[in-house]
Amino acid sequence: MKFLLLIVLFCFSALTLAGTPQRVNATYSFYKSGQEVGVVTETFTRTGNRYEILSETKAIGIFALFAKGNIKLISRGEITKDGLRPLHFEHHRGSDPEKLIVADFDWKAQTLTMKYDGKTETMALVPGTQDRISRMYQFMFEPPKGKSLAFSMSNGRNIDQYHYVLTDQELLKTPAGSFKTSHFVQQHKPDENGAEMWLANTMRYFPVLIIIKEKDGGNLEQQLTKLTIK
Repeated sequence: MKFLLLIVLFCFSALTLAGTPQRVNATYSFYKSGQEVGVVTETFTRTGNRYEILSETKAIGIFALFAKGNIKLISRGEITKDGLRPLHFEHHRGSDPEKLIVADFDWKAQTLTMKYDGKTETMALVPGTQDRISRMYQFMFEPPKGKSLAFSMSNGRNIDQYHYVLTDQELLKTPAGSFKTSHFVQQHKPDENGAEMWLANTMRYFPVLIIIKEKDGGNLEQQLTKLTIK
């Protein structure tokens, strides 16, 4: 009986990986209040049942004169029947080690260990929690269902709960092409930042546009300019 169960689990895992992209390359233009200030390049790589995501934001033009290095996000983990399961997350801001944020996911012990600002904290790990960058790629494995999205996500300092509502299905034109998208809007309090995201229905629900509406009235926008999925 145990042998049969192992065979079933192996076959299920093989089918899951068979439908998983081997590599994804994406480039975004990054805008602040309507002005382009940076370029975001991202790479997703699968090796067996492991994955790695690298995301790097680089300031451009005059803004590069004031930026103190690039912003880099790194996520490494496993690919399971439920999609991505992060094991290690890093958030770099330039080369300053004092600004480095690291989070380690221990799914067996169900704990999240976070290192930032010279201190180490551990908290209970909520099932299904993603990190900042793996969450965006999780849609390829766990497509949105229904008219709402609810998930847990860690930025390396805490675990927060997010709730999005589907507001529209629309054709969105981007520098990378036109996509039929699902437009989701975050539900949040008036004194909090909010977010909207457009996921490409026919491209594994990959995010093609993300807008952060800051509580002070400013906007941050990340718009897809190039996408390759293999």
